[in-house]
Amino acid sequence: MAKIAWFTDIHLNFLLSQQYAIFLRLVETTDAEAIILTGDVGEAHSVASYLRDLDRVWQKPLYFVLGNHDYYFGSIRQVRAAVEILCRQKPELIFLTLSEVFELAPGIGICGHDGWGDGRAGNYERSRVEMRDYQVVEELAGHTKVARWDVLKKLGDEAAEHVRRVLPMALAKYDRVFFATHVPPLREACWHEGRISDDHWSPHFTCLAMGQALLEVMRDFPAKQLTVLCGHTHGAGECRPAPNIEILTGGAIYGVPELVRTFEV
Repeated sequence: MAKIAWFTDIHLNFLLSQQYAIFLRLVETTDAEAIILTGDVGEAHSVASYLRDLDRVWQKPLYFVLGNHDYYFGSIRQVRAAVEILCRQKPELIFLTLSEVFELAPGIGICGHDGWGDGRAGNYERSRVEMRDYQVVEELAGHTKVARWDVLKKLGDEAAEHVRRVLPMALAKYDRVFFATHVPPLREACWHEGRISDDHWSPHFTCLAMGQALLEVMRDFPAKQLTVLCGHTHGAGECRPAPNIEILTGGAIYGVPELVRTFEV
């Protein structure tokens, strides 16, 4: 039996140096065989450095995706390229968004993708929410609301395409698969303060294209089990959109990064 530790939305750039040292000790003393990290590690200029530190203190496989904050004050393309280079240098850092399938334990695999709030859940056109992403992530900045929606949909479609390509590969090989993502893939998983997000917030906090792809693929594998791990909303919750799918949304507090959960698999 293997123990897997799950962290999400740790926002290490919010920590003072002493708090950061305490968090690194927490990671170092976690007695799991691997870690899953579902995004929002730092910002564009710092995320690679934080991942390097986690790799140094952990020295065991770290399977991760990036969150929207990890691209702040940079571009999605450039950050992913920099992290890909880092992962080539540090083989136990596994960026799932640019990878395929890995074995967590006998019979259990893992894959994943960042995801992105794609504006398809709730009511984007009437939403009064203005995410900071839309000012400080290069691909999203400088657009009208309508033009930005097209960009968001393309990001969602990219995540869905990854699901349709990689998840069947995982399910063909493993009876249970963990899928790591930052953004809740369905509105039922878009928890905040104990409630499902409303029509104004859910467009920005749900990657519906990815969720629909997950549902489609799992219909073809009724005997297999999928556990989706996500964050982004900072609200904890669980949902089961199908008998063979569970979606766990991890809670988080800025400045207080904590272990969300340990799985024994």
